[in-house]
Amino acid sequence: MNDIQWIGLLKTNPESAYSEAIEIYGDYVYAIVLNKLKNNSSREDIEDCVSDIFVELFRSADRFDASAGSLKTFIATIAKRRAVDEYRRLIRNNIKSVNIDDDDTFETLCTTETPLNHAERRDEKNFIWHKIRGLGEPDSIILIQQYFYDKTIKEIASMLSMTAAAVQKRSIRARECLKAELTKEGITYQKG
Repeated sequence: MNDIQWIGLLKTNPESAYSEAIEIYGDYVYAIVLNKLKNNSSREDIEDCVSDIFVELFRSADRFDASAGSLKTFIATIAKRRAVDEYRRLIRNNIKSVNIDDDDTFETLCTTETPLNHAERRDEKNFIWHKIRGLGEPDSIILIQQYFYDKTIKEIASMLSMTAAAVQKRSIRARECLKAELTKEGITYQKG
């Protein structure tokens, strides 16, 4: 569905237009929000922010002008602004919701791993996450979707409106760049 068709659907059947937007851009918006809030919020906070973005899209759809830019760009702008606002709110209120499913404290207590090893491993994971985010879009989105959400190249290509070949090339280059960065920092690169 192209942007003009979406506008037509919005005028005739707003609920369907809303559902279409979520279907087409849901993963994309989630990746934008995740990129900003990953270290400062729970999964529920991220999902709430994504929901708020689509509500805002629905409320501000009359401002969308297809001749000024694509719907994807319009949605990305809303998503980035809302994610930044949520990030600021969380930092200002010093809030970090913790989901028991996300908390690895219990897992750590049940292992023989020392607290120092656990802290070093967590620092390493945060460092790698920071390096992935530092690759910029769409490379960071490609790697996040590919390795954290097990999306296929074809699914990612569809989500980002790119060809599968372009996504594959960007993925290979991004991984090579990430490997070089990690090697420079003395972090061993392992496949699998």
